[in-house]
Amino acid sequence: MTPPLPISTDIVLLGAGHAHVEVLRRAAMAPMPGVRLTLVAREGHTPYSGMLPGLIRGEHGFDDAHLDCARLAAAAGARLILAEASGIDLARRAVALAGRPALPYDLLSVNVGGVPAMPAGGGVGVKPIGRFLGRLAAIETGLAPGVVIAVVGNGAAGCELALALAQRLAGRAAIVLVGRSAAPMAGTPALVRRAVQAALVASGVAMHGGVDAGGHDGRHLALSDGRMVAADHVLWATGVVAPDFLAASGLACDAAGCIRVDATLRSLGDPRVFAAGDCAALEGAPRPKAGVWAVRAGGPLAGNLAAAAAGRTLRPWRPQRDALAIVGLGHGRAVAFRGRWAFAGRLAARWKTRIDRRWMAMYQELRPMAAGDAMRCGGCGAKIGPDALAAALAGLAEAPRPDIPVGMADGDDAAVTLPPPGMAVVQSVDHFRGFIDDPYIFGRIAAAHALSDIHAMGARPWTAMAIAALPYMPGRRMGQDLRAMMLGASDVLRGDGCVLVGGHSAEGAEAALGFAVTGLATPGALWRKSGLRVGDALVLTKPLGTGIVLAAHMQGLARVDWLAACLDSMATSNAAAAEVLRGFGVVACTDVTGFGLGGHLMEMLRASGMAAVLDEAALPALPGAMELAARGVASTLAPANLAGLDMGDGPALALLADPQTSGGLLAGVAAARAAACVAALREVGCAASVVGQVVQEGRPSFSEEKEAKRLFFIFSGG
Repeated sequence: MTPPLPISTDIVLLGAGHAHVEVLRRAAMAPMPGVRLTLVAREGHTPYSGMLPGLIRGEHGFDDAHLDCARLAAAAGARLILAEASGIDLARRAVALAGRPALPYDLLSVNVGGVPAMPAGGGVGVKPIGRFLGRLAAIETGLAPGVVIAVVGNGAAGCELALALAQRLAGRAAIVLVGRSAAPMAGTPALVRRAVQAALVASGVAMHGGVDAGGHDGRHLALSDGRMVAADHVLWATGVVAPDFLAASGLACDAAGCIRVDATLRSLGDPRVFAAGDCAALEGAPRPKAGVWAVRAGGPLAGNLAAAAAGRTLRPWRPQRDALAIVGLGHGRAVAFRGRWAFAGRLAARWKTRIDRRWMAMYQELRPMAAGDAMRCGGCGAKIGPDALAAALAGLAEAPRPDIPVGMADGDDAAVTLPPPGMAVVQSVDHFRGFIDDPYIFGRIAAAHALSDIHAMGARPWTAMAIAALPYMPGRRMGQDLRAMMLGASDVLRGDGCVLVGGHSAEGAEAALGFAVTGLATPGALWRKSGLRVGDALVLTKPLGTGIVLAAHMQGLARVDWLAACLDSMATSNAAAAEVLRGFGVVACTDVTGFGLGGHLMEMLRASGMAAVLDEAALPALPGAMELAARGVASTLAPANLAGLDMGDGPALALLADPQTSGGLLAGVAAARAAACVAALREVGCAASVVGQVVQEGRPSFSEEKEAKRLFFIFSGG
């Protein structure tokens, strides 16, 4: 989470490359006073390039070769934003992100890697590795007899890739290696060249040296000497160029588009920008575009970012002239060299494995520092200046509707609305403190959560007013964070046909956001918690487990894909689900939020004078929720919810007691229509399921059902 107040400097780490993971590790060990770190990552997992060949050969699993960005950020107390950068506005000091508001910074560090220099449409680049692995998997799935895969680049990366593919695809594909140098691994000691050449020959890799590769027509790869080499797929492992948006931003870049930096890793064109790794060009001491140099740059980069934030003198980095390199040859062998020294064999392979795993363990085992008091959960697990709001709302107001004169836009003290004749006005309010450090996503979730009560009543959203709090931050930061929150909220409100008519902002100990929302409904068409009938099916529109996953994220235990699925579920409005349910004769409905599925179902049963049977096997769970629950992870509100359920115990009990933030709708539907209802909900993207059935009071108690070994939970509405 964010550092102790006050925040004086926002440092944005653009890219989750090797240098930035070291910056995060050092921040976890020694936080920078007054600094808020934000990691912007294109993908949730960042790969370690040194383990890519072993991953392809099958020697490592996915988790062995990747670092989880959510766990890294949690350990470092950094915000995590999963988005792809599309530009940098140096004048406004902001990073443009695809599909969301720009992210402001005081200091920016760029470690986004590069892409192979290759002709347009010429094949698949090995970098970025995350995308390459997906493309490679697709190629492997579609392999046909006689397929030929060409690898362009006969340096260390290309040779390792060709050898790894030859081992993985032995007997299923022919591998061809094309390179500019006459022989593989030019410029390395003779022993290295001989070992690599012998391994390539033994693996059946065909070689074409002393040529450049050109275009690919889908069947053949053009070479600079006029030949056409058969190739169904072409993989490029050549020298890299930086993403186009770096040079387009106006930063001083070299011919490859890499940011020119001095010995302190600070940009020559903008003192607020730093860079390291493949996307950086070190003036006066150029180094190969290899992961080892990005790793070595991590420590100096972390030190200089901290120094720049504190106004201290930066220290130059003097990288050593060369570094140890170990090239995997496959089949348990490798060749190691540094300078003129080299040796090859199984010992070199074991040495490489030990180095790689030790390096990964430094980051995979990071966890947030334990606090003196237990961390309280946010969202539903923690129930209990006008100018900034005006700036945040600028540009968000929609054209006035005849039924909603937006009086507050003219400086009035309150909004004035005129409900349509004969319509019932449905009102609700929800407010909670921040539980995720991405203000845009937090805004989306807060709006979706607040609107959920309106949808649960069968009404349609009409107006909303915001109640926002932010911790004090000097300068423009409060307004920037508030605007990002309100942009996210506005996206959801607008999508549900709801107009934001005003609100209030104030300082607080931490970020918080809520909405007073109003909906409209025909009086006779309102849904209530009462009305359940014997035999009705209980339909749930979203999976359970948000409290568990969020608690795990606070402890650095949640995988990034689990966190992403949880955030996506919470940020999704219940509007589409409510619209579908209207067509299936819903008799009673509620939304599943802070009291969990068990608590909210108990409210419906008491109001209806009924009981229910829930099918344990049918309870839907978010990815990772059950695994985390089995490890004892729970929201701080779960024990209170559990105390209200007289149900014994069972493997799904944690899900039933788990407080949901922006959970799904729970509706009673006639049993004969339940299957069609679930199918219709799934067509609009809801992970819906029938989780149980309404029964009469007086059915056997939970303990009696358990003795009969039935996999059901019994709820009493008495």
